[in-house]
Amino acid sequence: MIAIGVDAGGTATVAAVSRTGSAIREATGPAANATTAGVAASAAAIVATMRTALGEDRPDSVHAGVAGAGRPQVAHELEAAIAQAFPSARVVVSDDASIALRAAIPAGPGVILIAGTGSVAYAENGGIHALVGGHGHLLGDEGSAFALGMAAVRLYARVLDGRAASDDTTNLVARALRAPDRAALHAAIYDARLDPAAIAALASSIVAFAGKGNRTSTKIVQDAARDLGDLIKAALRAAQLTEGSPPIALAGGLLRDNSLLTFLLETRITGDFTGSEILRGGFEPVRGALRLAEAAGAPA
Repeated sequence: MIAIGVDAGGTATVAAVSRTGSAIREATGPAANATTAGVAASAAAIVATMRTALGEDRPDSVHAGVAGAGRPQVAHELEAAIAQAFPSARVVVSDDASIALRAAIPAGPGVILIAGTGSVAYAENGGIHALVGGHGHLLGDEGSAFALGMAAVRLYARVLDGRAASDDTTNLVARALRAPDRAALHAAIYDARLDPAAIAALASSIVAFAGKGNRTSTKIVQDAARDLGDLIKAALRAAQLTEGSPPIALAGGLLRDNSLLTFLLETRITGDFTGSEILRGGFEPVRGALRLAEAAGAPA
């Protein structure tokens, strides 16, 4: 049985192939975020990457986790496009949070929190699937790198008004955005059409400042830890897992290294969900997609 798992995101598409449960090949292709690239371009990138990974093989089971596929219509259209390219395969498309969960927690109930530029929590409990957050920077992304950076930007605006005192955190914003005054700040945010990645890039320094005791950055990090904890709690509540001790995985660039943020978040998790194992590490979402493809293609 040939199975293939796909992790299609805003940076790249990765496909991994296995034969009867043993990994044999992997390939990397272009970005395939269905929201930003569109369904047609996303499908084309996914199919091209799959063909490279498969070589002469033909898949029996496909599972693709695609950024932007949380909307049922998008997932359906992507499934149809992939099935057209590989008509003999069983094809399933899900959002990318579900494959990240199965990369960290191979089976059973659990939740994963992903905090990078954006933020999302996803939990499964049997047939219950709960997605919380992931609304993007205009509607949400609480506790994310973007949220940390934007909190500092807003505070810098107050400094320029004389409503707050400047410090290392607000000086960082002024330097990074090349905004020494009000007009330059407005130009950086509005005229340049706000780039979430550029704002999110401030987060690593903010977390570092908090670790050194900067009061402004510490407050921003404390708020982020609370918001990320709320995402986990809401996902577990939606999946009816609050009464147990499910494993909780933490993933994403913001949570990769030990910091005040991870300490505060893990402290809250430990207090709210006694007995839950906290998992952190370099989880590869494509491995979760491959596991799901293998499970779907296994004989009943």
